[in-house]
Amino acid sequence: MPYPAHVSDAAYCYDGSYAGFLCCIFESYTRREIPSAVLGPAEGQITLFGTEAIATDPTHARRVANGLTRLGPMVRERVMTGFLSTEEEKDLILLRFARRCFDEGPRAVQMLGDPDVHAAFVLERNVNNEVCRFIEFIRFEEKDGMLGSVIHPKNNVLPLLRGHFCSRLPDEDFLIFDAAHGTALLRQSGHVQYLAMEHYEPARDADELNWQALWKRFFHALTIEERRNAKTQMNHAPKRFWGGMVEMREPYI
Repeated sequence: MPYPAHVSDAAYCYDGSYAGFLCCIFESYTRREIPSAVLGPAEGQITLFGTEAIATDPTHARRVANGLTRLGPMVRERVMTGFLSTEEEKDLILLRFARRCFDEGPRAVQMLGDPDVHAAFVLERNVNNEVCRFIEFIRFEEKDGMLGSVIHPKNNVLPLLRGHFCSRLPDEDFLIFDAAHGTALLRQSGHVQYLAMEHYEPARDADELNWQALWKRFFHALTIEERRNAKTQMNHAPKRFWGGMVEMREPYI
C-alpha cells in the first residue's frame, strides 16, 4: 500500500454534498486510513460494510478545499469535475486521488501510470467530454419569452454548462432542464439558480414551430443523399442526443 495509511473495513457514509465529500477526505487523512467505500445517503442503506457516518463540517471542508487549491488548479479541477460524475465508486476514486496528491504533491496529477490517478483522470475526461457534446447539441425553444431546453445527460453537467451559456446568451433568460437527474439551471433577470424539477415541456407556439420548420428545411437542403453515411453521422452526433435536436426529429420537412 503506497499510502502512509491502512485500508479500513468501514465505509464512509456522507450526505452526498461536495462539502460532505471533502469532510470524508479530512476524516481519511485524520484517521490515517483509506475507507473501503465512500457512499451517499441512498447507497449507505445497502452496503455490506460496517459504516462510519461522516458529518459535514464547514470548517473541515474549507481546510480540504484550501489544501486542494494549494496543490494547483489541475488537482482542484479534477476533483471538482470528477465529483459531477455518476460513475459507481467515483467518491472513493476521488478520495484516493486526493490522498495521493496530498502525499506526493502537485506532481501526482501527472502520474497517469498510477491506478488512482488514472481513474480520477478518466472520470474528469468523461464528464468534460459530455459537457462538450451538450454545448454542441443543445437546442433551445422559446416559451413565454424564455429559452428552454430538455437534456438527458449521464452526468451532472449543469454546473459546467452554466458559464458557457451565461456568456453565450448574456441578454436572454433561459432554462436547461436535466430530466435525468430532476434538476434545472435557470437564468432569469441576470440571476442564476438551480431548481429541483420533475417535468418541463417547452410550449411550441406557431412562431416557434415556423422557426423550427425553417431550420429543418435548411438542414435537409444541405444534405447530399448520395453521400449520406449514417455511421459517420452517429460518430459525430451520437444518437442519444438526437431527441433534443430539432433537425433530427421526424417528420423531416
